[in-house]
Amino acid sequence: MVEMNIAVSGALGRMGRRVGLALKGMEGVNYYMGLVKTEQLDAKDIMAPLSDNVDNALKTCDVLLDFTSKRRAVELAELCAKVGKPILIGTTGFDSNDFKRLECLSKNVAILYAPNLTMGAATLFLHAEELARHLGHNYDVKVIGIHHNKKKEIPSGTSVELARRIQAGRQDKESPEIASLLAGGAYGVHEILFASDSEEIRVSHNVTKPTIDYGVLQLSLDWLVENKKGFATLSEILF
Repeated sequence: MVEMNIAVSGALGRMGRRVGLALKGMEGVNYYMGLVKTEQLDAKDIMAPLSDNVDNALKTCDVLLDFTSKRRAVELAELCAKVGKPILIGTTGFDSNDFKRLECLSKNVAILYAPNLTMGAATLFLHAEELARHLGHNYDVKVIGIHHNKKKEIPSGTSVELARRIQAGRQDKESPEIASLLAGGAYGVHEILFASDSEEIRVSHNVTKPTIDYGVLQLSLDWLVENKKGFATLSEILF
């Protein structure tokens, strides 16, 4: 079996570590390089050798997975587009201009946007858009996210994607309000509230254990290597 060489940018972060651990447990996958800042090269307990050489990583990897910052993610997507290497972006915090840039770059390379690598969240994204379209403007819509108190990017990528889907379903000019709360060690709780004058519909997704779904990750990698170009979200390739 020919192994798929995977590099992970942001290998030392929470998601980078979780994804790296998952990659090491997958058949046909070689997690061979973690990309980090130069000052982080001596870090221990990582599932792959560390490097700060992006050019070398893009020459030798089959797929790049990114869990850094939105500015860095766009930079890496631009580099991937130049050399034709597919990229999974798990980084969050993008605005509409960032998405337009990624969609433009995807004319030259496959880009998969996956702010949450779980089947449940991908399903929720899909149905949030459907609910918003069916319920229309007779309902107010709010997105609520609860996260651990050390989370840096607020609102979360999951909250932003829910809001983006709802905006698309309602065909609004603006996305719905997002309320973000940081408390204790919460892994991630997201709720959508649709409220009319006489009733409420609440749909929620609660992460009870911070693990990576092997099947979702494998499907994501397969889509990236099979498609030479195009922009997709996890919901679209799963369903």
